[in-house]
Amino acid sequence: MSTITCSRCGRTTEPMASTDFGGALGETLLAHTCPACWKEWEGQRVIVINEYRLNLSNPDHFSTLMRSMKEFLRLPE
Repeated sequence: MSTITCSRCGRTTEPMASTDFGGALGETLLAHTCPACWKEWEGQRVIVINEYRLNLSNPDHFSTLMRSMKEFLRLPE
């Protein structure tokens, strides 16, 4: 089995089994995010949506959420 080094916590661990995203973003998440940090993001995501009162059907609001996710998970560009 392959392992990844999480870009957020630095641990070497098994990758997530799947992600909510496809394409390049999904591949990046699978290659750079451990299951524990993804679980933390799921909780943080709710806080970001509520704090900024995001309406995810609005493309600008969705972009704000994606930017917050990339920053939180310290994903490479």
